[in-house]
Amino acid sequence: MFKLNATSYSIWKSRMEDLLFCGNLYDPIEGDSAKPKDKDYKAWERTNRKSIGLIRQWIDNSIYHHVAQETNAKALWDKLTNLYARKPPQNKAFLVKKLVYLRYQDGGDMAVHMSNFHDIVN
Repeated sequence: MFKLNATSYSIWKSRMEDLLFCGNLYDPIEGDSAKPKDKDYKAWERTNRKSIGLIRQWIDNSIYHHVAQETNAKALWDKLTNLYARKPPQNKAFLVKKLVYLRYQDGGDMAVHMSNFHDIVN
């Protein structure tokens, strides 16, 4: 897993969701309505805090200040979405420009070039 930075949100989000599901910590990012009936408030708060801890582990120091004070996993998740999910028209123009200027460097690593290409397409 890699840390979220200002340009890696789309891939980071899907990988973080996988980590949360595997750790059985996804429910808190869906909000209080996802709280199971059989779970008491204290257990729910502990799960919420674990979710926050896991998410924050994978946020780069340069953007950590945006979510440092959040105490609710759903609010933290929504804040990250609002900050880093690109708006469609702006994003499309930006990505087309990146694709136009993407060039393979002679003698460079083809795997790195293809990875950069796939990052833009994704």
